[in-house]
Amino acid sequence: METNMKILFKNVTRYDSKSYNKFVKFHNEKYSDKYFFVTIVFCILLLYCSILNLKNKNIMLGLCFIAVILIFIFVRFYLPIKRYKNTSKKYENNQKTLYTFSFYQYFFKIDNQRKYYLELYKVIETNDYFYLYFNEDYAALVSKNGFKLGDSKEFSKFIKKKCFLKYQRNSEKL
Repeated sequence: METNMKILFKNVTRYDSKSYNKFVKFHNEKYSDKYFFVTIVFCILLLYCSILNLKNKNIMLGLCFIAVILIFIFVRFYLPIKRYKNTSKKYENNQKTLYTFSFYQYFFKIDNQRKYYLELYKVIETNDYFYLYFNEDYAALVSKNGFKLGDSKEFSKFIKKKCFLKYQRNSEKL
């Protein structure tokens, strides 16, 4: 069955420290503004609750809200740092530097490993890459310059149809 499946797109992408660093930086800056905004809003709400309770002489509840604020701030700053380190480590430990992507109608292969489009967590297209996320932190980097069969514009249309709700176009500021 697989032998009569036609390869629609073929891409060879070289992973190097520059591409790793570019991805890790993109990945960590992707949601930083939204993350920061949500953190500020929750801190303001928790601070308001603590002040209101202290003002109404609910000392214990006010102190609980202050403790929640401190724990919340710690977690909100600790998790991105941990995620950055984990993402960096995953890509630094990756010894192979050349990957071949073969895209078929219903699945794709990274070298000989078969993946289905439904397995993708999200797909982000940037100026230079397609980032095929498998989970929140791990993605395959598909270079727009690496297409051996097809081109990046046609692939963009194809992957957008395959991952309609998971696809995002992002102009890099990097």
